[in-house]
Amino acid sequence: MVDKAKVESIVADVMAANADIQGIVVCNAKGEVIFGHTITEDIKHADVAKLAVKIAGDSAELVAGLDQGGLKEVTIASEKGLVVILGDAEIILAGIAGETAREAMGLIRIALRRALLNMVAK
Repeated sequence: MVDKAKVESIVADVMAANADIQGIVVCNAKGEVIFGHTITEDIKHADVAKLAVKIAGDSAELVAGLDQGGLKEVTIASEKGLVVILGDAEIILAGIAGETAREAMGLIRIALRRALLNMVAK
């Protein structure tokens, strides 16, 4: 079981250290929100969580069907930014970044991967 207070602390630290990250939503494998924080108030964390789980599941099926091993991450580029979805057996993390994040995409991916690993560490 994931410690909600630990998740909240990690999300706060990652967002404070990475100005390009506009939000992080963390959920369980069923799409139930554990914790979410976004700069934009009108984002529904429950909707993000459900879609992140669906996208991760569909993407995992795709890479398995292509014999490419297990899914590590899904990165979605849009006109106004990026969404990076990372998963573990226990939790899924969706990081939301703005337009300026494209230049720092590698650093953002590393920060989000570290956050996920820290969340699931015992």
